[in-house]
Amino acid sequence: MTMTTNITRRAALAAAAGLVAVPGVAVPGQAAALPDLRLGTVQYGSVQWVADTIRRGKLDARHGFTLRTTMLANTESGRVALMAGATDVILSDWPFVAVQRAAGTKLSFAPFSSATGGIMTAANSPIRQLADLRGRKLGVAGGPADKSWLLVQAAARKQGIDLASEAKPIYGAPPLLGGKLQQGELDAVLTYWNFAARLEAAGFREAISVSDCTKALDISPHISMVGFVFHQDWAEANRRTLDGFLAAVDEAQRRLAESDAEWTAVRPLMNADSDTLFVRLRDRYRDGLHHVDAAEQARGAARLLAVLHETGGAQATGGIATLPPGVFWPGRNGST
Repeated sequence: MTMTTNITRRAALAAAAGLVAVPGVAVPGQAAALPDLRLGTVQYGSVQWVADTIRRGKLDARHGFTLRTTMLANTESGRVALMAGATDVILSDWPFVAVQRAAGTKLSFAPFSSATGGIMTAANSPIRQLADLRGRKLGVAGGPADKSWLLVQAAARKQGIDLASEAKPIYGAPPLLGGKLQQGELDAVLTYWNFAARLEAAGFREAISVSDCTKALDISPHISMVGFVFHQDWAEANRRTLDGFLAAVDEAQRRLAESDAEWTAVRPLMNADSDTLFVRLRDRYRDGLHHVDAAEQARGAARLLAVLHETGGAQATGGIATLPPGVFWPGRNGST
């Protein structure tokens, strides 16, 4: 059985302090046939699709736990909820885990998706490669320290191109930049995979993928930037529950990789108002289901962190220059 509730930053902190009861959070002493695992999700996020696949297939019960989902406002509120003890597992990136471990908070990361975005442009645009961005108005989702932007810059530098000065970067939120591209106010937009899918559905094309830039830097394109994050102490104390959850996720992802019928079932959770957009979101998600094992993930992440630090400085890596030990959960194979 899967239960879903909404949780705010204030509610998460209050719940951790024992001041208020938050619906959907297990009550101490409550009888349960299987242990609960509390997963934080964001509306229309891809982890919500996986959670729904687990629920419909009763994969949680099959793997020895009961999945409870908590609806979060955004990624930041998920981090707050995790730190406050209002949820067991959230979706976040491994650099966040690395910074927390360096500061003494033992979080762990298990890969979820290696899906990446890219530089989107009009179908008839002359932009085909990084050199074509010289002198162009380039929208950049996030900000100057966005990880995809730093990787693209690093790949361009290998070709003798300084995009920060030779292009005309304009920073903003993905929906805003996508709108400006469609209105002709920008020549191209570097954006995340789900927003890239929306632009593709609107007739735009990907000129350069972040994945190709990663490969140009001798880093595997299957390194997962996004994954499940949890406290190491909790994981060690609840190893069977966590193992069951990761096994259920793997099984759900296999179903989503192989079965179009599963996608018909999760479509209401995708905010896809056209068949074209539905297919693009589905296919881009599937492209991110190829992972490497924990050892290769750690090697690739160390290389990636070095590139981010070299390109964006300490600000881009949360003040750390090297990857602390223990970031990647050793029990996660990560392959599907």
